[in-house]
Amino acid sequence: MTKLFMAALAGALTLFAAEIPQEAREAIDKAVPQKAAARAKKHRKLLIMNLHVVDGKRVQGHASIPYADYAFEKMGQVTGAYETVFSDDVAMFAPEKVRQFDAVCFLNTAGVLTEDKGLRQSLLDFVGGGKGWIGVHAGGGATFVQYPKYDQFPEFGEMIGGYENGGHPWKPQEKIYIKVDDPRSPVAAAFGGKNFETADEVFQFQAPWSREKVHVLVSIDADKTDLDPKRHFLPERMKDKDFALSWIRNYGKGRIFLTSFGHNIEIYENPAMLAHFLAGIQFALGDLKADATPSAGASR
Repeated sequence: MTKLFMAALAGALTLFAAEIPQEAREAIDKAVPQKAAARAKKHRKLLIMNLHVVDGKRVQGHASIPYADYAFEKMGQVTGAYETVFSDDVAMFAPEKVRQFDAVCFLNTAGVLTEDKGLRQSLLDFVGGGKGWIGVHAGGGATFVQYPKYDQFPEFGEMIGGYENGGHPWKPQEKIYIKVDDPRSPVAAAFGGKNFETADEVFQFQAPWSREKVHVLVSIDADKTDLDPKRHFLPERMKDKDFALSWIRNYGKGRIFLTSFGHNIEIYENPAMLAHFLAGIQFALGDLKADATPSAGASR
């Protein structure tokens, strides 16, 4: 089933449901938060994109995308936090089209989505001018990069707070231990201040990533997670053993929420993870206040 559609059309959830098993759909329904972290200040519109491009051509994206799309639209509907619009048309970045939205979400996008300088600048201006951007898994870790360069849109990396060029040290089903860096942040409140374990394919980020630029919410617990040097680690990450997985930051007048989670289907059946995603979305939309002061100097 093609993914070029607008979820504002009637029956969008039915389309998603047709792509995922009944059991998984019921698990997502059960996991979706019933209440938003904050009340929407006004009617919010969220543009979600899933586009995956390789060598200028659209290719099939992550297998978890239908599950993610279903979960994200359902969260908006159940809580009233936002209206969801889906499109993989990069023309939506044009100023006259993107201005209707309060935030843009790259939900497992990947590759160089567009070479058009005008569309790229419009996306930067949209966020910097006071709107929001959300990146989920590859949306932040593998978008606007392509082997072997990984630097096709450096201004995008500066905006979101990091670029990916280190691959995945852990396989998707390997156990990783997660540390809640800021238990006081409402964007991380879903975890109850408790460290936890999970399995997912997560990224390691390179410059411009730095705790001097982003407010880290959760990261890999390096004391418990396997850091065997035989794994593929970036030298700088092996040196500092600092693998941030979710963060927020301010960009101009706008707001960024990035999370490395979201490769595995099971992530979208996890109540705490969906609540974390929803809080991040509401931060980016401008409805949930959270301290985005860079984490540099904080104890880890």
